[in-house]
Amino acid sequence: MTAKISNVAELFHRFHQCEMQLKQGRIASCLLAFKEIADRMTGIPLTDKEKKEFHENIGGFLKNLSAHKKFQEIFGEVSFGDSDLNTNLEFVKSMIAAQEEDIVDRVKNEEAASEAQRLEIDNEKQKQQEEIKKKINQAIDYIDSDNLSPAITLVNENDDIRDAVILHYNNLGMQCREAKNFAEAVKNYTKAISASPKDENLHYNIARAYFEEGKRESAEEFLKKALQLNPDFKEGKVFYEYLQKIEPPASGKTNGERVRKSGGFFKKLFVSK
Repeated sequence: MTAKISNVAELFHRFHQCEMQLKQGRIASCLLAFKEIADRMTGIPLTDKEKKEFHENIGGFLKNLSAHKKFQEIFGEVSFGDSDLNTNLEFVKSMIAAQEEDIVDRVKNEEAASEAQRLEIDNEKQKQQEEIKKKINQAIDYIDSDNLSPAITLVNENDDIRDAVILHYNNLGMQCREAKNFAEAVKNYTKAISASPKDENLHYNIARAYFEEGKRESAEEFLKKALQLNPDFKEGKVFYEYLQKIEPPASGKTNGERVRKSGGFFKKLFVSK
């Protein structure tokens, strides 16, 4: 049950709801709400400014109300003319009271129609979500089978599809990197890049996997790509500067030992994507 109108703020709020109902064509609901406004407004003190604003708004509202086809279906053609506001309000109240039973029935019909529309919209949204989920799985299947052309067509069709595909492979890549399965990590990050070639974060993630594997040059290569895509990429710049400070490994050796020793420092600087 709607709370009683007890103050100016609630009065204006309910009136704006009434205007919205009119725009939505919910005339019966609008009329019953407006009757309550008309009943209550005389008992709520208004400043001169509030009274002027409210009266002007109601004048425009009554004009739009009387011109609405559904209003005319109930009351026929009605003109509120240039009568003062109180006279017009009393006239509207008497009209609503005379047809209140019919209006209440119309409210029920409006609510039923509104619920049916809501269910239809929900069903349509569910169908769209199911279709998007189907296309996400299709895109992943295409990428896994190295059939990139139809996969790219699908990810370019919808941002939700692209985001889901990227998230799928990025999560797999992160899991593999944390499990020290760096080759699989790079493989999954590369699949994510096939869906979003200009994502600097994905290039950064590959750089991390290569670095932790001990492949400094490959890490540097992908960091450069990340910074080419986004020169303001803060984490990429910090990582790249760090690589420039450490000495390259001796010939024929990897920097795996250095990675292990600097692991704590690395974790402080960088957050897994």
